Amino acid sequence: MIREWGNEAEKITLRFISSWGGVDSKAETLQNLFIKYTNENQNIEIINESLFGEDFLPKIKTDFASGNSPDVFGLWPGSDIRALIKAGKVADLTDLLNENPEWKNNFKSSMWAYTTYNDRIYGLPFETIFEALFINKDLFEQYNAPVPETFDDLKRAVRIFRENGVVPIAYNSLAEGTYLYQNILAILAGKEIVENPSAGEAGEYFKKAMEYMRELYKMGAFPEECFTMTNHERNLLFLQKKAAMIVQGSWFIGNVKDIEDTVDIIHFPYIEGGKAPPRTMIYGIGNGCFHISSEAYNSDKKEACIDLLKMLTSKETAAAFAEQTGMISTVDIRDYRINYSILTRKGQLLINNGRQFVGPPDSFVDRTVWEEVIAADMPYMLEGEMEIDKLWDKAVRSGLLAK
Repeated sequence: MIREWGNEAEKITLRFISSWGGVDSKAETLQNLFIKYTNENQNIEIINESLFGEDFLPKIKTDFASGNSPDVFGLWPGSDIRALIKAGKVADLTDLLNENPEWKNNFKSSMWAYTTYNDRIYGLPFETIFEALFINKDLFEQYNAPVPETFDDLKRAVRIFRENGVVPIAYNSLAEGTYLYQNILAILAGKEIVENPSAGEAGEYFKKAMEYMRELYKMGAFPEECFTMTNHERNLLFLQKKAAMIVQGSWFIGNVKDIEDTVDIIHFPYIEGGKAPPRTMIYGIGNGCFHISSEAYNSDKKEACIDLLKMLTSKETAAAFAEQTGMISTVDIRDYRINYSILTRKGQLLINNGRQFVGPPDSFVDRTVWEEVIAADMPYMLEGEMEIDKLWDKAVRSGLLAK
């Protein structure tokens, strides 16, 4: 929709940042939407500062800390957005949404819980995400490896691929690489403990999951360069058929479209004795959770920010992301009859058949400590140079469980 914001002299510049930049599967769609929007609104300029992977979080945190707040931004639920809200950096959108019931009702009602703090809404939960085990099924067929339903199956598959010179699991030691660890943790601990990590017994499950990681490492399940490779390099191992498996999120589906006929996604393998039942999934809201900074909301940019937010979360935008990237949205777009990709449909089936849904474990702890201690020291733990108890104690002392 074309808006009149005044004459050319009153041109408004909006700064936007999310993790949908670089080689992210949603980067191109996002940028094209911005181009279309600014063409229709000639006196709006959007500076898209989105960054891919590990570069995103330090950038947005530095911007807010230095007084250089973005106007509109995407940031997943968790400790980082809670800290910004507590510091008064994020606009309260409750009244705005109540004044626009048609807009609010476009979203799946259960998802507001992810963006509500102290009974106030601070973000728009646009993107639904899940995590799963992606497998190159052609490699499984070639080497007659079992598609893993249990952790013992997974270990059998690891041995077969190692014997045949194929990297079993594409893993690296950056924060994104911890998706494997997080899925092990979710199966072992279950929803209640993962989402309440300050509970007394939580530490035992965090440490037990590290034992499982070490077991896989000692079996040779990971790439030789896993401690030095980038996220993109890790992903390429899977996409180029050099690795049989990778634990990834629904956002990864957009990267797989050229080979999706030979890829499958399955629930993470069940671990006997864990608190979670089979077919447990990590599930929640991704970086497509959009906010307005308090600084912008209390300035003459307010109306422009609101209009941009409406475009970003419209049914038309949700349909574009669904069609072009396979993204699953909380916005109701059933009327659009989207031709979802094979893997997106499979992901929806996994959700429908899921027995327990656990929020991403790193969203219930301090994300900085997770990255700077848990992820960064994981290699030392895997190599046996740091005891598991020592790593856990270091993380707790550093504030991992701080609210």
